[in-house]
Amino acid sequence: MDAAVIRNMKDFQLLFNQMSETCFKTCVSTFLSRDTSTDEALCVENCSGKHINANHKIMEIFMEVQPVIARKNMEEYQRAQAALEATQKEQNPQNTT
Repeated sequence: MDAAVIRNMKDFQLLFNQMSETCFKTCVSTFLSRDTSTDEALCVENCSGKHINANHKIMEIFMEVQPVIARKNMEEYQRAQAALEATQKEQNPQNTT
């Protein structure tokens, strides 16, 4: 399996587990019955829905911002590379290739 696919699955599982734990702690108040009550089920539905909507919004913003960050990082890398090459040329003026 591709490393990116494995990483995505791990990230998804981590996010799902965190959401499940948060919603469980928030919504389940008693263990007197094996079944969840109507209130608990509604709470879990609302809680998970909010987590999913928040995650979608975060990903939407990330998809907008990520190309800008990548471009800035590339420009910074190119400036650093140019500065390094200029320093090397100054130190070795006879070697102009």
